Amino acid sequence: MPDLIVIDLEWNTAGRKLKVPASEAARMPFEIMEIGAAKVNGQLDLVDTFHRRVIPVLYREIQYHIAKVTQRTQESLGEGDPFPRVAADFFSFAGPRPILASWGTSDPEVLISNLRFHGLEPEAGFQALNLQAVFSRLAEGTGRGNQRSIEYALDFFQLDKDLPFHEAKSDAVYAARILQATLAAEAEKRPGQSPQALLKAYLYNPFLKSQSEEQIRLDKKDDPLDILRGHPLACPACGQALTGDWTQIKPGKSWFALGSCPAHGSVELLARRSPRSRVPLLLIRTRIPQGPVSIPQAQPLPDSP
Repeated sequence: MPDLIVIDLEWNTAGRKLKVPASEAARMPFEIMEIGAAKVNGQLDLVDTFHRRVIPVLYREIQYHIAKVTQRTQESLGEGDPFPRVAADFFSFAGPRPILASWGTSDPEVLISNLRFHGLEPEAGFQALNLQAVFSRLAEGTGRGNQRSIEYALDFFQLDKDLPFHEAKSDAVYAARILQATLAAEAEKRPGQSPQALLKAYLYNPFLKSQSEEQIRLDKKDDPLDILRGHPLACPACGQALTGDWTQIKPGKSWFALGSCPAHGSVELLARRSPRSRVPLLLIRTRIPQGPVSIPQAQPLPDSP
């Protein structure tokens, strides 16, 4: 596995004061204004960092809540370089076909949309790694639903908080430190396992359409499990039919199936009743996992009165 490039992006979006054409906003809903990165070698040593600011072309007024969180001013949006130049320098720093590791999955998605908006070709590409999922699974032992913050993970390992938060390079360095601590703790439990072996299952292709959603309207007499078992589902990436057996997770409320796609392997299928709809609806999410498959535990049926 090549060096890991731990990235953190700060981005801006439309606000009350700034209106942009809907077609442009759809192409790039979030515009990068800062790229930070920390390069980590195969032994998990931090060997280099990268930090650049980007001059925006679409969202030229800083959105109120973003300014509040990042402490960025309107004047600061004039600092930096055009995105194509910063992107070229970043990928030169990252090296050929890098693995971009980030806290969550949003940063690779935003980076790809910005590259495409500027007419650059990201498909030459990179793999991605969700450090939030690595921390949740390996450090906390949980597979689903833990959207922990970087600050929480630092406290979990009692790591120093000696850098400012919501600054791209600082957050990238923090995420790299959390990765180091997570794998160091895991190596004690599984001696002989290299960092590369521990992380391999968490690598994913950020260019795939990994998720889709749909709704099924129910009649009052319908059994949701029967409806789900008879409903055709397709892989979100390629559209091929999925096979898999549905099981009940929360009685009468949610159901899960582990599907299988011939081209993309395991696919998680989760269905739940819509809590807010006036008519009975099943909401179905089809998702290619960005890490090891996580099967939710079924809850027991309530005791009869």
